[in-house]
Amino acid sequence: MKTRIIQNEPAVQPAGGSPKSLPAAVAEVARFTPTTSYQRFGYVCGALLVLSGLFHVVVFVFDGGSWEGPLSWRKPIVFGLSFGITLVTIAWLMPFLRAGRVTGWIVVGLFAVASLAEVSLISMQTWRGVASHFNETTQFDSSVFSFMGMLVMLLALVSVYVTARSFFRMDAPPSLAWAIRLGLLLMLVSQGVGAQMIAEGGNTFGTAGALKVPHAVTLHAIQVLPALAILLLVAKSTERRRLRIVALGATGYAVLIASTLVQTYDGRGPLDLSPLTTVLALLGLATLGTAGVIALNGIRNR
Repeated sequence: MKTRIIQNEPAVQPAGGSPKSLPAAVAEVARFTPTTSYQRFGYVCGALLVLSGLFHVVVFVFDGGSWEGPLSWRKPIVFGLSFGITLVTIAWLMPFLRAGRVTGWIVVGLFAVASLAEVSLISMQTWRGVASHFNETTQFDSSVFSFMGMLVMLLALVSVYVTARSFFRMDAPPSLAWAIRLGLLLMLVSQGVGAQMIAEGGNTFGTAGALKVPHAVTLHAIQVLPALAILLLVAKSTERRRLRIVALGATGYAVLIASTLVQTYDGRGPLDLSPLTTVLALLGLATLGTAGVIALNGIRNR
């Protein structure tokens, strides 16, 4: 669990003494430029998934229909965008895990192919005018849903491997390393909620609990927490202080997730807030927001 400690801000203060522009500093600290072939492959596949989601946004605008329900354009939109962003994130973080070329290709390749296949099947079923999930009306629909389940299982196994690997030595400052680790752990929680959806035979728990809410919120911690860490790396700060702020942000995100879990497992709809879930949600948002404000303020004063 060793990490490379970076105390100063070399990306912000180059040799000439003049600070780099904010976009340039962020890009350098985050290493957004792909350095391996498997990263480029992951980025291209992720972009295709995002474009698929945006394309279905246009279809939804012109075709209309309900946003909710099993026969909605919402599914290819949401799954395209979410899978695309997640795939790009996985491809981005692999070099921080000190992954070799072969390992990187296996991880990103499997994640990319499974994601493309999953979103393609969801989109196909939507265009056919049938439900993509929990649809066993015909043998074909049942086979499609079963295959989608196998693809999700493959994605979960890859995610478990990446999460476990992140707890070994990383080529990243401790603040970014822990942001990645915590984001990956919360992504596993999201996949656990997704598995419960399959077990429940739908998205509803109890009377009106919406399992898709905690599923979605936990899924994107892997983008939010590393983004916070990257902003802190650009800001003028010490690594010890960055760690504290990342911990603050992670605590706020965890409390926010707890509010969605309590709400769902109490059988309440997303807008049917109880006093407890209201307090938890506000506390989580305030804590996470405070960490974000500190990071942004540090950038302003860098």
